Amino acid sequence: MCDSLLELLVIVQFHRVIVITLSRLRQVVSLTEHGNFRRAAASLQISQPALTKSIQALESALGVKLFDRHPGGVVPTAFGQLVVAHTRDMLLAENELLRQVQSLAGLQTGALNVALGPYPSMFSGYAAAGRLLARSPKLVLSLHVAGWREVTRAVADREVDLGLAELTGALLDDTLLTEPVAGHHGHMVCCPSHPLLRRDQVTLADTLAYPWATVRIPPRLLGSLPRPIGAAGQIDPITGDFVPAVEIDVPMQLARLVGGTEVLALTPLLAVEQDLAAGTLAVVPLPGLPLHTSYGFIRRKNRPLSPAMEAFMQALRVEEKASARREADLARRFDPQRRAAARR
Repeated sequence: MCDSLLELLVIVQFHRVIVITLSRLRQVVSLTEHGNFRRAAASLQISQPALTKSIQALESALGVKLFDRHPGGVVPTAFGQLVVAHTRDMLLAENELLRQVQSLAGLQTGALNVALGPYPSMFSGYAAAGRLLARSPKLVLSLHVAGWREVTRAVADREVDLGLAELTGALLDDTLLTEPVAGHHGHMVCCPSHPLLRRDQVTLADTLAYPWATVRIPPRLLGSLPRPIGAAGQIDPITGDFVPAVEIDVPMQLARLVGGTEVLALTPLLAVEQDLAAGTLAVVPLPGLPLHTSYGFIRRKNRPLSPAMEAFMQALRVEEKASARREADLARRFDPQRRAAARR
């Protein structure tokens, strides 16, 4: 019996039919990756003679040589490289099919693989996952945190079912669907002894004299950034992203990062709520900072929404509403400009 829907390939060559199993094609891929029959056989959990015999049978059936044998191992020929390229595509298609079947199985027995950008992971992603698992404890859920460009690539390459990140890259890919979900205001924070805190008001240009610590900023936000950028960072000449002087993947433990330094951390207040309350970070009096984070859902156009995806997305929307209320409260409590306006 076939062990997958792609178990049998039928190739017509010189008016004869050759049946090739997917397991044998997997052996070709493994042998290419390891370059050695012994190591490939061990990874496949079969004996070395069995692997050698299987590859020889495949070469005989196809009438071509798939590998050049050398004392140190094997190297795929042009025919071998062709087989490997097509086999990897088939394995990807098989995995995609199995993932969609599992995803559509429902909330009780299904699976969901989600990639989260830095801020969504902190503000709503994990909380939404908790809501979902409380309702569906048998759901197989995988969460991955990566930069926003990596999240878009993972969705486009079918590595995950759903992404939640900055939408700049996804909007340029016509194979993807996007849905804006949230936006959070950026604030500049620093250690309580920073020289900028001695001023009643700071301009954005003033902050460029100091190193910035933040995630990579997309080009759409850079039009209002004064030039030259100075010590804050630099512009990536290939992507147009702003790369801060201190680039971070996830904005955690910022008080420890900037403590005792003149580094300025650019972040929504939600990411530093405890540090603000403890007094280990302070908000720079910078009015109207035009830099903010926004993100949304990213998914492939040809992938139907499964019950698990829909439930996760709805749970995340609920969490984002709660995050927006918390963020407004933090601004009233800790933003010097908001407090001054309230007194007036």
